[in-house]
Amino acid sequence: MNRLDRISALLVQLQSRPVVRASEMAQRFGVSLRTIYRDMHTLTEAGVPICGDSGIGYSLVDGYKLPSLMFTKEEAMAFLTAEKIIEQITDTQNSIYFRQGMDKIRAALRTVDKNYIHEMGDAITVYKSRNARESLPNLLQIILSSINDKLIIEIDYTNADENKSRRLLEAVGVTYSYPNWYLSAWCHLREEYRMFRIDRIENIETKTDKHTKIHPPLESLLGADDAQCLTEVVLHTSKEVSRYNADRCYFMGLTGEKELADGQIEQTYMAYSLEPLARWVLANTDTTTVISPIEVKNIIRQIIKKLDL
Repeated sequence: MNRLDRISALLVQLQSRPVVRASEMAQRFGVSLRTIYRDMHTLTEAGVPICGDSGIGYSLVDGYKLPSLMFTKEEAMAFLTAEKIIEQITDTQNSIYFRQGMDKIRAALRTVDKNYIHEMGDAITVYKSRNARESLPNLLQIILSSINDKLIIEIDYTNADENKSRRLLEAVGVTYSYPNWYLSAWCHLREEYRMFRIDRIENIETKTDKHTKIHPPLESLLGADDAQCLTEVVLHTSKEVSRYNADRCYFMGLTGEKELADGQIEQTYMAYSLEPLARWVLANTDTTTVISPIEVKNIIRQIIKKLDL
């Protein structure tokens, strides 16, 4: 990226964020902090009113607005790709909101780019996850609104063992890990942070009570949630299975592979649910062996017992 493009990108960042940190921009553009400082000085000399505080970052003076910038064809295509994904992996209301935003983006494009995006629309397809929920079309928006307003939500939840419970939660954030959405929240019932599969939420209601505590960032919670909600599974499989099922293995939680002395591949998974992995092993039983945990073997035995052979 040349200097002019970088300065233009910095200007876009200043318009789109309340605060822009020099260190983040230096890492993003692959330049030194000194370079970012010079670029900011160039914008200031050009008449852009920038406020800068040491250790905090840069921001535009409150109330200052710049003319809308035109999207490039490539940026518009990236939005189109995102629209296709959003339509299939989020709930109905969230998809509607994104589609409305896309209409505004299309309206800002030149006619030639509008035609390009229209023609390319049929060239991108995303298949809907079978776990998608239609019964609660505004689920994600309700959760995100509760996070923004710091309001407690009440849900009816069914866990993996099909036990039902009613929970009061202080939502911290949502995470998508194929093929499910997860909610990280402080659970009043358990008095600890828990992760909930959103497709297992039956009802949801936003209460008028505020959060009872200040919660850490979502990213810092995910490690703790993983320790509680994920189970390590170790499999030995053939190179052929590992190679030709690479995408599926990744979606099931594959975290690492190493080749063994006998030519087989040792795979390590971190799984939210053991049953999908157990069924996958069963489908590849001639080439795949469960090393740990014993629960996966027990699930396979139960599946086999139910077969009418």
